[in-house]
Amino acid sequence: MKTIKTLFILAIFSIATYSCSSDSENNDNSGNDELANMQNETENSAIEVDDLNSAIDIDGATKNDGAPPAPNSNIDLQINSNDAEAHQKSGFNLKFSTSETNIAGAYLQFKDVNNNSASNYFDIPTSSFLTGKNSNTKGKTSSKAFSTSRGNNNLTGEEFLIDVDFGDAIPAGQFCGTLCIYDSNNNISQAVTVCVEVEAWGGNASIVGDWIEIESTDFDDDEAQISCTNGQTINVPYEADLKEEIILIIESNGDFKVLDDEEYKSIDYDASANNCAAIYSNEIEKYKAEETGKWAYNEVDKTLTLVSFKYIDFIEPQYNEDYPNGDLILESGKVEIINGNLVITETYVEGNETYTDVYTFKRR
Repeated sequence: MKTIKTLFILAIFSIATYSCSSDSENNDNSGNDELANMQNETENSAIEVDDLNSAIDIDGATKNDGAPPAPNSNIDLQINSNDAEAHQKSGFNLKFSTSETNIAGAYLQFKDVNNNSASNYFDIPTSSFLTGKNSNTKGKTSSKAFSTSRGNNNLTGEEFLIDVDFGDAIPAGQFCGTLCIYDSNNNISQAVTVCVEVEAWGGNASIVGDWIEIESTDFDDDEAQISCTNGQTINVPYEADLKEEIILIIESNGDFKVLDDEEYKSIDYDASANNCAAIYSNEIEKYKAEETGKWAYNEVDKTLTLVSFKYIDFIEPQYNEDYPNGDLILESGKVEIINGNLVITETYVEGNETYTDVYTFKRR
C-alpha cells in the first residue's frame, strides 16, 4: 500500500514520452502577464497592525497585552537572516539558534514596516519550539516542512523553529517582528528583528499551464533485504512500477493541482527467497490521488512554492485530508524554462547531507 503524499520528495518517477504540446501555448499571454505583475505588486504593501494583532497564532504560546519584558543580558541568540518568506494562510517558520543550555522560552512581538508595534506579544515556552537538527519535516500535523529564512545557514548553536500561523486576514505584504529568548534565571537576550514578506499567490505567467512530468532525478531507492533459502542475501526494490504519471496544473489565479496515477506490483518475499531473485506479486495495485492548493513565485530568487490545502486518495479515501493551514509540499524550488520545458530544481538538507533533485515537465 502506498502512502505517498508529496509530489517531489517521496514519489517514484520514471522517464516517459508524451505527445508534443499544441500550438495554443504560443497564444497571446498578455492577460496572464498583467495578472502576474499585479500579484507581485501586492507583496510591496504594508500589512496593517490591526491584522497583526488579531490574525496571527502560535500553538502553545500565551498572548499578552502590551510590550514584552525588556532585555537585560547578552545571552546568545542568533538568527540565520533578518529576512523571512511567508505564505498566506500557511504562515512561516522563524528559525533561530542559541548556545545556551537552560533556555525557558521566547518573546515575539510583531510590528508594521513603519515600526508601529502590535498591542500584544507572544510568550512562547520551549515546549512549543521545534528542533532544527532532527529532521526537515515537522510531521503531518504541521504545514511547513523547512525554515523559510533566506540565506545560507550560518547558525552555530542548537537550532530551533517557531511555527507562526496566519489567519485569513493576513494578506500578501510586509511586516516585521522582534524576538528575544529568556532562560530559567529570567535573563533576557537582546532583541533581534526579522522582516517578513508574505508572498502573493501566483506571480509568474510563463509557468501557467498543464505540465506532465517526463524526467526526474528523484528515485526512491528503498529496497527489501531478502534472505534466500540458499543462504545468500539480496537487496531488491519493494515494488515493480508499471505506470507512473504525474501531472502538474498551474493556474494564473494562484491555484494548482497535482494528479498522481500509478500502478505497481509488490515484492513476493517467499518467492523471491526461493528463487534468490526479485519476484513480484501477480496482483496489480493502484495509487491515484489529487492534491490541490496554492502556488507562489518569488521573483527575486526565481523559485516556486506549492502549499496544498486538500488531499484526495481515489483508491483509499480514508486517507483524504484537508489542511486548514496548508501543507508545504515544495519550498523554493528553482524554476527555469528550458527548451519549452518546466525544470524545477529542489535542494534540501537531511541531517548533515545536502541533496538536489531535478524535475522536468513538458506541456500537456
